[in-house]
Amino acid sequence: MEGLPTPHNNLFQFAMSHLPNARSLIETNFSPQVLRAIDLDSLQIEQCNFVDTKLREKQSDLLLSARLREPEGSHMDAATSVYVYILFEHKSEPDQLTVLQLLSYIVRFWERCARDGNRLHPILPLVVYHGAAPWTVAREINDLVSCSATLADYQVRFRFPLLDLGRLPDEEIRGVPILQSVLQLLKYGRGPELPHRYADILRTLASVLSEQNVRIWLEAFGVYVMGVNRHMSLEEMDRIVQSVFPTQIEPGSIADRLIKQGEEKGREEGREEGREEGREEGVEKGLMIGKVQTLQEYMGDEVSPIEKLLELDILQLEQIRTGLQERLRHRR
Repeated sequence: MEGLPTPHNNLFQFAMSHLPNARSLIETNFSPQVLRAIDLDSLQIEQCNFVDTKLREKQSDLLLSARLREPEGSHMDAATSVYVYILFEHKSEPDQLTVLQLLSYIVRFWERCARDGNRLHPILPLVVYHGAAPWTVAREINDLVSCSATLADYQVRFRFPLLDLGRLPDEEIRGVPILQSVLQLLKYGRGPELPHRYADILRTLASVLSEQNVRIWLEAFGVYVMGVNRHMSLEEMDRIVQSVFPTQIEPGSIADRLIKQGEEKGREEGREEGREEGREEGVEKGLMIGKVQTLQEYMGDEVSPIEKLLELDILQLEQIRTGLQERLRHRR
């Protein structure tokens, strides 16, 4: 399982791939003085993968670049760009060596710059942590290196700002609404409080997204919840989603086709309630097919054609979904 992506990593990377969320994370975690020095309109995501292979189930990283509004200091050859390096900690407990690991990743980036013949640009680090235990360990290299005052001036000085979601009250989770939803989901995702919080998290999405975009985020959130939370059943998650986003049956959709099949079956059997039963079956089967295809895509499997899945009954689809979900949970 070494080096496999986790649901935490996938949700974080998906959310931060949308630049407004990454920008909002920066704006809410650095000082006004720092933000004034950066042209955030020029912000862009850079390719990076500095985390040790052995740690990729516990950490993931994100590198962004932006232009500086003006050179720092008075040097004529001062850097014109700044990089923001975000380390996302998936661990349930803080690691004393995170500060050393973070520094090593930054040094790797500088080494890459030097190999490419580029200048060494300034880097702003940020650690995002959503573990259950509070962060009480080192945030500075000085906390790891014991030495006398005589030697202190010769030691490396490095510290990082920390966003500890578990200790942050909900009202202090700031940023654009989608970022707030993602951070709250990361905060409560593994715990027993999620069933009571999930509706509010989804309502924030509903307030700012179009129906088409909402579906993308609902899929991402749903796969994450299925992969990490053992306190909320799939049925309960579906009920919460339906309470926030009532199902709309579109003409020609899978659910619409299944509803018509149910209506026809009801007419053949002379049952007046056939249409309603067909509607319920269509909605349930349509949702189940969507979950199966989403999980298959997420796991890197070949996505089953809709026509093939339509031939299966609810029990068969549920068995496929359960198997995929178990595989997903083993990635945690």
